[in-house]
Amino acid sequence: MKLARTKIAELAAVAVSTLSLAAITGSATPAVAQPPICGEADCPVLKPVGMSASQGTLNVTSLQLENISASVTDIVTGRPLVGLQVRFYTSGGRLLGSAYTNYGGLAGITATENLGPGTIQELLNGYDAVLVADGVHVATSAHGAITIGTDCATTPPPSDRRLKCDVVPIDWSR
Repeated sequence: MKLARTKIAELAAVAVSTLSLAAITGSATPAVAQPPICGEADCPVLKPVGMSASQGTLNVTSLQLENISASVTDIVTGRPLVGLQVRFYTSGGRLLGSAYTNYGGLAGITATENLGPGTIQELLNGYDAVLVADGVHVATSAHGAITIGTDCATTPPPSDRRLKCDVVPIDWSR
């Protein structure tokens, strides 16, 4: 019986020292302040935001998404909002990229695309620009269309990309 009591005492001592070590280690991690996660009804002090998304283009010559952008303004004053993060997603929920608004309230990206099965259909359904909640402004989103285009623009200024339009592909498989 005495042997069992000493084993229990040893196990209790190990458990207490382990818990103490965990408490010391856990308290060494600094706490990071998080912005409140709430909607407009929960946090009425959040500022309303206006957001619009531009029409993007899938450039099939360079396999890039171009002109993917959003404009963010204060709904009350109409002024552009600076330094807010906007994330861009496909209609299927795939992240295309993110950017911060500039002094004009614009955030935009250009993204390279791998055209696998279903990608074209996913992109032709458009994209969503989502304003990341910052604890000051109401999180919001806007939807933008994506069209198919090429580098073969007929408007100036001319560039070396124009040469791609003048080249005729030759089928050497015959």
